[in-house]
Amino acid sequence: MKPLITGVGAVPVRRQLERSARDTATAVALQAIGDAGLEPGEIDGLFVTPPGLSGPPGFMWSCAFAHHLGLTTKAQALVECGGMTAALALRSALDAVTLGRSRAALVVALDARVVDVPENPEDVMGFVENAVVGLVGLYGPYDALFGVGAPIPYYAMCAQRYLFEHQATEEDLARVAVTLRANAVDNPLAEHRKPITVADVLASRPVSPPLKRLDCSTFSSGAAAVVVTAEPLSRRSKGPPVAVTGIGEHHVPAHFGDRRASWTRFESAESAARQAFSEAGRTPGDVDLAELYGVFTATELILYEDLGFFPKGEAARAVREGLTSGRGRTMMNPSGGRLSLGHPAGATPLYAAVEVVQQLRGACGPRQVAGAKVGLVHAEHGMLDGSFVAILEGA
Repeated sequence: MKPLITGVGAVPVRRQLERSARDTATAVALQAIGDAGLEPGEIDGLFVTPPGLSGPPGFMWSCAFAHHLGLTTKAQALVECGGMTAALALRSALDAVTLGRSRAALVVALDARVVDVPENPEDVMGFVENAVVGLVGLYGPYDALFGVGAPIPYYAMCAQRYLFEHQATEEDLARVAVTLRANAVDNPLAEHRKPITVADVLASRPVSPPLKRLDCSTFSSGAAAVVVTAEPLSRRSKGPPVAVTGIGEHHVPAHFGDRRASWTRFESAESAARQAFSEAGRTPGDVDLAELYGVFTATELILYEDLGFFPKGEAARAVREGLTSGRGRTMMNPSGGRLSLGHPAGATPLYAAVEVVQQLRGACGPRQVAGAKVGLVHAEHGMLDGSFVAILEGA
């Protein structure tokens, strides 16, 4: 059966959730189900992400959430694969509908980031244990010993190399942040909406050279949901259905930085893009808007190139000339991207899908990309050790 995205839902991205994880997940689930024109009892597939990607495992979260919603399902799972998690939950729903295992599959992605050290001494040991488990999972048993709590130094080395290889400047990186912030100004879901300038970015606190505070995404919380239905049910959707016409996925045998390869050209992104474009019968020139997993300014530039939108080393010039912000053939991250929409990692790819669906529906108000017909969603894990690319089009 042909799977179609017929319902979407999301809450604003914030530093912490305003309600409990279960209540937030319920809110976006019901929003997406209602948008699809369905009742909760018609959902027969459920795919979720862990309620806190960087926290303790969400043991039996899919089962508990299905119980909470009162769902009887024929396909159900909790999915996890680093930053790509929500994208693979969506792919699982698409597969379930395609194979006929499900007629209406719900995908709920949530990330509740609690980064504060607990004040109660009795809770500190549990916090430390979770932090150690997270470090080993993030970096592996060797680099984890250095105790760095975020992947920023890896991406900083990547940025240094990109500046060196392509004679780009820190001002070029800053322009990326400024452009994405301008995109987010009219996005009610965005965490960061106050306009910034190149001078603001350059003056922001150094984090790991050459990256400064405003070159980096924030630790954020949020939740989004998507409903995928078989074609007969799509007629009940409150908005035009959207088809996923091509998917690509590629993982290299590395975890957080492939020591065998370039750090300014990523095999996973190039390969996943080739697969997706081939399956969809499209080229990068056909894409009207793209939502990319660019968590740092330099990574944004590299992805513009690896996904085929610009030749290698030309992305910085493209940003300077406004070719990524509506004056070119493809609008990059109209949501504001990870730097301005915010980055609840466990839910980030589903926010990207929600944005593309709404753009293809023509439902984005003052930030609508004119004439949008073809969109792209990209997600990654590690430091581009794995990539997922999907091409979305109006059904």
